[in-house]
Amino acid sequence: MSNAALLKQAMQYLDLTGVALAERVSALREDDKRTAPETISRWLNGTNPVDPFLMGWITELVRSKVGANIQPMVELPKDGLIIAVVNPKGGTGVTSLCINLAATAKSLHMKTTYMYAEYEDARGRAQIVPKLLEPLWIKCPNLSPEKILGYRPSIGEIVLVDVSNHLASDSFVWPSPHDSSAPPKVDPKGFLDRFRPDLYLIPADLESSLDVRATKRFIDGDALHAPKWIVHRPRSMSLSFASVVAREGMDISSELFYPYFIPQAVSTSPPIPRDMLSDWQDEDQHHHHYQLLDAALNKLGGRIVESYALQLEIGRMDLPGLLELVEKTSAPRRQPA
Repeated sequence: MSNAALLKQAMQYLDLTGVALAERVSALREDDKRTAPETISRWLNGTNPVDPFLMGWITELVRSKVGANIQPMVELPKDGLIIAVVNPKGGTGVTSLCINLAATAKSLHMKTTYMYAEYEDARGRAQIVPKLLEPLWIKCPNLSPEKILGYRPSIGEIVLVDVSNHLASDSFVWPSPHDSSAPPKVDPKGFLDRFRPDLYLIPADLESSLDVRATKRFIDGDALHAPKWIVHRPRSMSLSFASVVAREGMDISSELFYPYFIPQAVSTSPPIPRDMLSDWQDEDQHHHHYQLLDAALNKLGGRIVESYALQLEIGRMDLPGLLELVEKTSAPRRQPA
C-alpha cells in the first residue's frame, strides 16, 4: 500500500480532515511556516510524495489511539468455524450453552451466527432464541436441517449450531428397549452422520448417572465426525462426578472431556447482555463461557489474543500493521435491513 493510501486510511481512523491535519502539522513546525491544506491534498492524491516525518508522526498517533482502545482479538484456525452443541438426552443445557457461546463470541466482535437444527414442524424454539440474540447483532437465520448441512461460514465467521435432541436422536437406529446397554447404530441418512462441524460440544451433568450413561451411549454410536468435548454442567457443586464417570467406563482425565466445568446458573433468566450496549447479567457465566470458547479455539488451532499481549505487539508494529489490527479488532457496524 502506498504512503498516500496509508495516510488517507490513518486520517479516517484518527478522524482528521485535511484542514485539521494541516493545522496540526503547522503547529509542529519549528520554522514558523504553515502547511497548507493543498499540500495535504497533494500528498493524498499522490501528486507529491508524503513527507517521511509526517508518516512517522501519524504512525505514533495511530499507535497511541490503538493502544488506548485495544480489545482482545480472535485468530481463527481457518476462514470460518462451525461449533455444534448436541446431546440427544433432553435437559442437559444444549440451547443454553449454545446461546451463551454465541453471546461470548459476539462480545469479542466476531461475526457470529446461531442456527437451530430442528424439524420444520417443531421449530417453536426457533422463534424464541432470536429475540435474545438479535439485539446483540447475532444472525439467526431460520434454516432447515438440509440447508444447515450445506452452510459454509464466511471469512471470520463463527457459527454455533444448536442441534435439537429430536434431530440428534433420529440420527440413529436405536436397539430394542430390552437391550438398553447396546449402542445405537448410525443412520446414514440421519443429520449427524452427514454433518461436518469443526467441533462438537456435548453438555451433561456428570454427577448424574443418567446423563453420563446416555452421553456415553450417544458417543459410542460413532456418529460424530469431528473432535468432541463433553462439557460438565453441574447442578450443584460436588466432587463425585469423577467416580460417576468411572463407573460408566469413562476416564474423566481423557481428551474426551473439557478440562473445566460450567456450573448451571442459579437464575432462570439468560445471563447474556440484553443488547449491544449492556453488560452481561451474570459475569460468572460470562467468564466460564469465555474460558470454554478460548479453550475450543486453542483445541482447533486458533486463539484469543488478550489485550496485554496485543499491547506488546502494538509497540513493534509499523503503520500498515497497526491499521490492519484496527480492521480486525473494530466492532462491526450493523448492516441496514
